[in-house]
Amino acid sequence: MLDRPQPKTVPFETALNDWWLSQPPSFRDSVSRSTARACFRAGYTAGKQLGERRFVFRAGRLRITVWATGVMEARKKAEAEADFRAAKNGWQKPKAGWQLQEVK
Repeated sequence: MLDRPQPKTVPFETALNDWWLSQPPSFRDSVSRSTARACFRAGYTAGKQLGERRFVFRAGRLRITVWATGVMEARKKAEAEADFRAAKNGWQKPKAGWQLQEVK
């Protein structure tokens, strides 16, 4: 029983349903389910990355979003993501490396 790996996070749909059902009926009547879902998704995503910030980079025509604690870690993650996307699409990696520009 203890040998089985335990899930580290709750699936999004489960968390959303638990949160929605915990709201008072007056709130559920005044807010549409799709609006509540959009708001909950933003908070849920940000809450999962405690201590991390969101960084957005542009590499050529790619727009890469990563969550990291600092800029250097974010650049490493963005380069890895750019390499993955290039390999997935059958593109060559640039010889000079990825020129990442942080989008503010």
